[in-house]
Amino acid sequence: MTSGDDETLAATSTGARSASFEGPEPALGTVFAGRYEIEAPLGRGGMGSVYRVRDTKLDEVVALKLLTLQTEQAEDRFVSEVRLARRVTHPNVARTHDFGEDGPFRFLTMEYVPGTTLERIIEQRGPLSSADVVTFAQPIAAGLAAAHAAGVVHRDLKPANVLVGEAQRVVLTDFGIARAAEHDGGTHSGMMMGTPYYMSPEQVMGKPADARSDLYALGLIMYELATGTRPFISDNPMGSALARLHSCPVDPRRDHVVDDGLASLILRCLAREAHGRPASADAILERLRAVGSSASTDPTPEPRPTTETTSTPFAPLAEGGRTVVVLPFAFRGASEHAYLGEAMAEELIDVLSRTKGLRVLSLGATRRFAETRDPARIGEELGAESIVDGTVQHAAARVRLSVRMIDPDGTQRWAERYEGGLEDVFELQESLARRVAEALRIELDVVTHGVAAPPEAIEHYLRARRLQRTMPLLGAEEAVGLLDRALGAAPGLTPALAAHAMASVRAWWGYEDWERSAARAERAHRSVLRAQRQAPSMAETHLATAMWEVQGGGFIAGVEALSRALELAPTMPEVHQYLGQLQCEAGRPKEGRRRLEHALALDPSLHLCRYTLARVAMLHGDPERAYEHVDHLWHSLPGPPVPVMIMALRLSLYAGDLERAEMYRQHIAGAGGSGVVVSELFGVGLGKTSIERAESLYQRAHGPQTNTRFTTLMRQIAVELFTRIGRTDLALRELTTAADSALIDVLWLERCSLLDPLRGDSTFLRAEQQVRRRAAALWKNTPS
Repeated sequence: MTSGDDETLAATSTGARSASFEGPEPALGTVFAGRYEIEAPLGRGGMGSVYRVRDTKLDEVVALKLLTLQTEQAEDRFVSEVRLARRVTHPNVARTHDFGEDGPFRFLTMEYVPGTTLERIIEQRGPLSSADVVTFAQPIAAGLAAAHAAGVVHRDLKPANVLVGEAQRVVLTDFGIARAAEHDGGTHSGMMMGTPYYMSPEQVMGKPADARSDLYALGLIMYELATGTRPFISDNPMGSALARLHSCPVDPRRDHVVDDGLASLILRCLAREAHGRPASADAILERLRAVGSSASTDPTPEPRPTTETTSTPFAPLAEGGRTVVVLPFAFRGASEHAYLGEAMAEELIDVLSRTKGLRVLSLGATRRFAETRDPARIGEELGAESIVDGTVQHAAARVRLSVRMIDPDGTQRWAERYEGGLEDVFELQESLARRVAEALRIELDVVTHGVAAPPEAIEHYLRARRLQRTMPLLGAEEAVGLLDRALGAAPGLTPALAAHAMASVRAWWGYEDWERSAARAERAHRSVLRAQRQAPSMAETHLATAMWEVQGGGFIAGVEALSRALELAPTMPEVHQYLGQLQCEAGRPKEGRRRLEHALALDPSLHLCRYTLARVAMLHGDPERAYEHVDHLWHSLPGPPVPVMIMALRLSLYAGDLERAEMYRQHIAGAGGSGVVVSELFGVGLGKTSIERAESLYQRAHGPQTNTRFTTLMRQIAVELFTRIGRTDLALRELTTAADSALIDVLWLERCSLLDPLRGDSTFLRAEQQVRRRAAALWKNTPS
């Protein structure tokens, strides 16, 4: 709320305007409640009128807010605002001073913050740079973290309730509809509380709101700061609120230059389901700090894929060698658990010492530096090029680990945070150790094999590597291009040779370029053979070999190559993901699911894991969990991409949810390109496409393909769709062909509900036996 000279104040309620003021307004120059001299009106909101006043007893300017809606409910909320606001003490939250009564009025006083609102800044300045968005978002997140720590949920966070004062101090105001987190399970349900434009989906539906609802609102604010627009546009506020229940936000990078890390964080905050959002305001704050560092040095970032991790899973490039030291982790907590500090460090050393290419000193060599922790001295005396330091915090049966890797000059190269129950301490130790080991492995690959490579070659490689991990299928062709440039500048860059093989094999797949399958197959084969000759020590080479073999139907050779990759790099998440996918399909779903979850623990941005986990959950009768993975992918990837929509459509058909399936089919059609063809193809199963048209499209879809695994997938889809419309003859035809070729999907044959009409048919039984034999052969003399 602003006056003529654009002054604002803390705790100004700027919700819907009210015309129901009752009682005379205090006149300028008068003294209210025997103490507060009225200097200027500052505005009126849905709950109160606000004035700039002078406290005559203390001789200081404060803000005074009157309750103008004279109802019992309004008074209760007003008192609640005071009590809650007093529980939060933080520089980014408005300080409340006093509460009192004067005749018919209830009032409170609070600090006066001259300045403007974030709403006015957005109106005046339009889209802000990523660095400026971070500048405003960090203090908002810090204020929310303090409120949530005090058990307070704001529930009406919006730009108008964020004040920007002198020296760019950012202050959160108006806890008028906040509720203590312990009150009624967090908030009242069954009522829509808040401002429609900034309400979370659960608030729109009248469901209980918790701290993650505030995180959604913060995501909306960051989106508006970065783009100058709101992600859900409608003719009215309620239309905007309802749109977020069935629509996905447009990627903020579509029409604006937004840092990738910031865009990814915004989209995570705007996840439709609360569990898909960041874990806390602290987690957002930590990620904003990382984004701020990169955004300040890269004001016009190139478009890059998004990632949903709260910190980078890989260490950046370092100019160093192989010697790594791990300091005893500092411990904070009860003395009886002080052993955890050294226990965590010991576990990390144990795993790192088994990682090829690392020389790791024992804890005995580093224990004497536990107090000083001087990186320069450690580097000089121990010859360390990388130093791993950490802190273990223990309180109320919870353990939090904060780990970082630094250079001897004190430069922080990598950081990560982990949290869990004390009962999970051993699992945390192992997870921590393996993720740090993988980070160091990637760094050392580049250091060892890229010392003579020019910087541009290294840059192209690192960009391609990131793209492969976050968008392995849709970004494969772009990654090939980046790696071609890297190898053009440095033909002997071994990591790039292996990465090129992986990207080339992945590009030999998909719905986008069926006509080019043969050419891409030949390119992938040449790249794999080159990597085998020139980069045989790289785990990525053996993963690329495995993918090449499997996509051509050579499953046994593929699993053997995966085994070799794990020998070279036991912490490489992509290898665990690929092997876990094969295990889930080919008769070992329990082991496969564990391996996929392990891969996600190593790298939370490895989205391919969620494709398989969603499918396994649905086939095991857990649709809620399946759709959680789908929603996570939907909000984490730009687009969302056609493969996610196809998987979501198939899972909806498995669950018999035809309305949801049709929604996804429409999304696929809206993607354009091959999405139109795919949408028509799936339309046969929903009565939208004739059988003749579907047959034509189906033949086109897999006819030109040389990728055996892809054509097998297409035949599985055909079996599902033909069975659904009662054409069991066509379904059995495709199933027989797939079983004769490269089908290993035992789990699908056993559990897919769409196949129920086929079970008992002799043709189905013969195909099932054939697939079971092929799957069983994979695991002879190969690791589980």
